Amino acid sequence: MPFKQKLHAHGWFILVNALIAIAIASRYFAFLPEFPSDLLGVTFILAGTLGQMTLLAVVIGGLSIPALLLPKGARNVAQALIASIGLAVLFIDTIVYAQYRFHINAVVMELVLSGQVVSFPLVTWLTVIGAVVALLAGQWWLIRWLEAGAPIRTLKLGRKFALLTFAALLVTNVIHIWAAAHAYQPVTMVKRYLPLFYPATANGFMEKQGWLDKEAIAQQKAMSIKPKSDLNYPLNPLEFKEVNQPTNIMLITVDSWRADTLNADNTPYMWQYAQEGVIFQDHIATGNATRTGIFGLFYGMPGTYWHGFLANHRSPVFVDRLQQLDYQLGLFSAAKLTSPEFDQTVFANVPNIRVTSEGNSPSARDKRLTDDWAEWYDNRDKKLPTFSFLFYDAPHGYDFPDDFAHKYEPMIPRVDYLELDNNSDQEKFFNRYKTSVRYVDTQVKRVLDKLKEAGDLENTVVIITGDHSQEMNDNKQNFWGHNGNFTRAQTQVPFVMLGAGIDKQALTQNASYTTSHEDVVPTLMKNYLGVSSEIPDYSTGVDLFGDKVERDWMMTSSYSAYGIMYDDTIIEVNGAGQSEIYDSTYRPKKDATMNYQYVQEALGKISRFRK
Repeated sequence: MPFKQKLHAHGWFILVNALIAIAIASRYFAFLPEFPSDLLGVTFILAGTLGQMTLLAVVIGGLSIPALLLPKGARNVAQALIASIGLAVLFIDTIVYAQYRFHINAVVMELVLSGQVVSFPLVTWLTVIGAVVALLAGQWWLIRWLEAGAPIRTLKLGRKFALLTFAALLVTNVIHIWAAAHAYQPVTMVKRYLPLFYPATANGFMEKQGWLDKEAIAQQKAMSIKPKSDLNYPLNPLEFKEVNQPTNIMLITVDSWRADTLNADNTPYMWQYAQEGVIFQDHIATGNATRTGIFGLFYGMPGTYWHGFLANHRSPVFVDRLQQLDYQLGLFSAAKLTSPEFDQTVFANVPNIRVTSEGNSPSARDKRLTDDWAEWYDNRDKKLPTFSFLFYDAPHGYDFPDDFAHKYEPMIPRVDYLELDNNSDQEKFFNRYKTSVRYVDTQVKRVLDKLKEAGDLENTVVIITGDHSQEMNDNKQNFWGHNGNFTRAQTQVPFVMLGAGIDKQALTQNASYTTSHEDVVPTLMKNYLGVSSEIPDYSTGVDLFGDKVERDWMMTSSYSAYGIMYDDTIIEVNGAGQSEIYDSTYRPKKDATMNYQYVQEALGKISRFRK
């Protein structure tokens, strides 16, 4: 076949795949909180989808142009393979976006493959591979059909479609240039729904023409996250008073733990121990994912500081103080402490940290970390105080041993995220999750029983909590898991304090208010570690043992955004400072106005420790 004919067939191959990509991308429309109601917004999203998907199809098709020089068999296989991979990744991206509201990128792939966002079972991987094989066969048939002189090739559509695409791209970029210059969020917020979509901006030109809304731009810029700025932490050198007999500290954290599963039925052992201390009734994690949740626990500040502390490899003053007082650090985690990079942040100054636990499943690693902690605790130097950090992972993977009793039925046999949608059976899904939580309860029992039997509970303050919560499509918005929104379904976690220094009666009032992970560090530093400095010097939290902890609003964050929560309202701000207002079920509040007082207070928090 002459090269010109092969190129013509390949052009039609790209055109057909562009239409397929547009059809796949239409799935993103379902995830909009609400479809744009203004003409500009509707035009932008429709033109943007046509232009962007066609552009992606052209780029993917361009990668296989060198294959046109190959013999027919090899040529068609290469064309089909490259196109199949492109369309498969796009379709998988729609599935990821449906549950988490972010697109596949290098960071997300690292988190997924490490199990930090979601652990995919073998059946999911097999399903994906099977679908790609079927897609490959379809693409191979398509290019063979086109090269064989398909009747569709006689239509004179190529030039017309190219002109339509050019017009769509032009309209998309012109609209976005104007919207960016005026901080017009019905357009600028919509662009995040399409992958690899970066329409043009020209704020410099617009400013010269007098067409820039400087006030709106400045306000948006002020709300943005400054990821890698220098730190001013702590604000002043910390001051201390002598600690004669340091108290042992234990932090038990359960990955993806919902607040409503700490109860006598689901977690009987932890519940029984909790009765000896205080259960805080409305505790909000500093993040809806592990990175920002654990960060807030150890630093006592919003997770928006993560990137800055990572870039500077700055450990928290809490861990610094533990080391200063010669605490023995027993760090036992089922998940890796290197992804996210806790070895370069929280434990940056801790030598030879135990990175993870051995085991071929989350529940096996949970058992192993409990065994290893018990051995470490038996062999510790009893003359020195201890800090124990136990990080359990089974609920994150909905996992438990095969022989573990199934108390909750009916239950799904496994979690397959490819099958989840807004109509999936919530009860069966939840029952499997609750069983995994119940398994962790048995492991925590071993730890607390050991403390009690050794007579050490009286000299140990124990904190039991979660890094973030785990949604089960609570609000019927097709969210399964975490890192998708800032509702309580993904941010409210159990929080229990018991043991040494816990005055149950004195803490009753504070336990009824809304508390935060930000409050853990100042409470421990002030009441157990002899820190006499003012709390705002090193934390944005409050002392839970102090006066009322009443708050008008609460803050939480994700990998690239933060949320301001109050009453029935959530103000969600992305990394660029663009914001949307939702109700507590993550539905847009159409007539809501921005509470700028709370926004200004939040900005004060996220900038306090920056130079």
